[in-house]
Amino acid sequence: MDVGMESLVSARIRSLYGGYRGQVLRRARQLLGHEEEAEDATQEVFLRLIDANDQLLLHPEPMAWLLRVTTNLCLNRLRDEKRRKSLLALKTPGNDRHGQDAEVRTAVIEILAGVPDDLQQIAVHYHADGMTCDEIAPIFGVSRRTIGNRLMAFQRLANAKLDDHSAVAGRS
Repeated sequence: MDVGMESLVSARIRSLYGGYRGQVLRRARQLLGHEEEAEDATQEVFLRLIDANDQLLLHPEPMAWLLRVTTNLCLNRLRDEKRRKSLLALKTPGNDRHGQDAEVRTAVIEILAGVPDDLQQIAVHYHADGMTCDEIAPIFGVSRRTIGNRLMAFQRLANAKLDDHSAVAGRS
């Protein structure tokens, strides 16, 4: 990359960081539930942007990419945390201090992990970000009705997962 292009890319990254950092941080905070972890995730998202190819940096609408990367990064971190807690629980029997909040968060992570990527992204936009179907539709380039249909599909999958979770919990 020549010096002129490098300067353009650097300016674009600064511009994206200044313009979208708050939205990325808000998404990370909603998913992770901890300010410091959300800050770390936000920094990592923008580091990934730096590592991304030049075409992405010049893309006119990078917000969808940034939110998708943020969501995936946070869900991966939550899954890793869940695995660590499971291993710790196995090593320290009788130590069941997981409250209802942790159970709900775990169920949500499992639901999100078990649905297709487009449903996952739409559900996070709708439920975590509080966006309307009309606001989500242009991000995916589909109609408001299609978003509504995908949210209903997500709800069916989530309800089935919650029913399965409740049945397993009832047997213990």
